[in-house]
Amino acid sequence: MKLTHKVLAVGAIMAALLGPGATAATAATTQPPPPGASASASPRSLADIKHHVDKHLTKLINWATAERKRVDANPNLTAAQKAKLDGDLNKIVADATTARREVDAAKDRAGLEAARPALQAVKADLQQWRKDWKSMPGAHGSAKPTAPGPSTS
Repeated sequence: MKLTHKVLAVGAIMAALLGPGATAATAATTQPPPPGASASASPRSLADIKHHVDKHLTKLINWATAERKRVDANPNLTAAQKAKLDGDLNKIVADATTARREVDAAKDRAGLEAARPALQAVKADLQQWRKDWKSMPGAHGSAKPTAPGPSTS
């Protein structure tokens, strides 16, 4: 899966967590919930949201681990470039693990809201990794070796 798909997946996770915060316009057009029902605008249960976020964070951690191996095996990268990308990937794994722990510990929607900064940190880490990856021309095959020209001697 491409990095952009993963970034979009994290964006979808954020949207799922932000879903309960309906705007005033949509709140005014929706019917109030029946007595005894949840006041949440999201029809998804807490367990469903937690499972969804956990699944995506696990997928992200597995991707970052595999990507670290690919970076280390890339002959087009210098040692400094590999160290920079490995640091970015290590930060993604650490922050995703922290976010997953916070989401798993949530007992209600307020707990999920409290986990939002950790999820935003993961998103920022992914953006930083993508920025660093794009800044390294040898990292993604854009710099192809050329054959030497004819001798002029």
